[in-house]
Amino acid sequence: MRNTDPFDFFRDHRDTIFRWLGILGVALLVFLLVRWWAMRKGGWKAAWRLLCREVAVTGNAFAAPVRAWLRHRRDLRLLVRLLRHVATWRDAERALAAARTAAAPARPYAVVVGERTVSVLLAGTNIPAPKGIWVVAPGEDGHLWTTARTNLPSATPEAEGVRPVVLAVGVAEHRCAFLDLSVGPATVAVDGDSRSRTAVLQALAAQADARLPQPLVVVAEGVHPGFRGGPVRDAYRTARQTPPRQGIPPVLVAAELPDPLPTDLEAPGLRVLVLGPGRGHVRSLLTDRRGQLAVQGTPLLVRCTALGLAVARVLRSIPPVLPPAPAATAIRGSASAELFEEERAAVTTHGPAQTASADPDAWHDFAESTVGATAPTRARSAAEETTRTATTAAPPTAHRAPAGHPAAATQPGTPPATQPNTHSPAGPPRSPRP
Repeated sequence: MRNTDPFDFFRDHRDTIFRWLGILGVALLVFLLVRWWAMRKGGWKAAWRLLCREVAVTGNAFAAPVRAWLRHRRDLRLLVRLLRHVATWRDAERALAAARTAAAPARPYAVVVGERTVSVLLAGTNIPAPKGIWVVAPGEDGHLWTTARTNLPSATPEAEGVRPVVLAVGVAEHRCAFLDLSVGPATVAVDGDSRSRTAVLQALAAQADARLPQPLVVVAEGVHPGFRGGPVRDAYRTARQTPPRQGIPPVLVAAELPDPLPTDLEAPGLRVLVLGPGRGHVRSLLTDRRGQLAVQGTPLLVRCTALGLAVARVLRSIPPVLPPAPAATAIRGSASAELFEEERAAVTTHGPAQTASADPDAWHDFAESTVGATAPTRARSAAEETTRTATTAAPPTAHRAPAGHPAAATQPGTPPATQPNTHSPAGPPRSPRP
């Protein structure tokens, strides 16, 4: 190396030398550009934080569709698993009915049902402290009452002539959220993202049609492309003229309301599901492009991306709404205690037993209740006891006096002897009157 001519070495390694000089020049240029950019952003630390944030945003842009798809599949499995069981719908109704009595004057408007627990959301300013089976979960305010599903009463404490009409609206924290259609404003308006709000309205309409009796749900045109409904004005008139059944008002589902509204019909109990902002006093359900749904003015926020597909899969398994309990099941105090007293079985025989036989439809949904199940049994027991007593009081036939004996007429429990009437020319003898 000491004897090597520098010019010969440069001539022999000229390509390699020029290559490395180009690499070093490019590196220096990149460093100068990065330094210039970093100085414009406030220094090396600020530029590093900005770079990390940009990298995270870019990674999230690629990973967000995958996470959304996985979340959609998870929500779909949860909704299908919960909505296909009748117990989920019945627990939601029982929770709302129980909370309506315990939280008065506040009114429950939504319920969230999980695998083991159920929570009720309350609306109002004067909400009492939870009592009985209800507790406030840690970290929650007094507007959310929670209890175990096993603690719910087996029967509605007090129906008040109004049965909860619950419709599923989405998933909230790995639980299914239901909205009560029987309370609050008469109009429920679904607004927000064009695709999400249309899917939510169609899912709500399908649930209402499956749960309510057949003539109560009227669907206008424009709600679903596969269903050709009538003109919105005719559908509105039909819904207004439909009378309530079993205490449940009619429901109109429409893409928009007629303008102006007909004023020649009166139906104060009409419920409306409409697409858009709605008019007047409405309950607004706002959706966004990420598939979230919020009930405006409330803390309820759910994911509704899988709601339509889940409802389509479990539509045949959705149970109907139970009718309100009759007044006979709401007897309190001594009046209900008398029905269980053995010495008043005769009174029970002429009371609930005759009512059940005269109006069997009123007792159809309450056949397992104590009053409806034991009243006919006690009536038969009282009748058998009366027959047995009368039979025991009568003397045996072997000890009765002969038919011609004068004492035969005085034997207790023995009918008078039958003898031919020899003074009557009418022929055969007549049976004596009892």
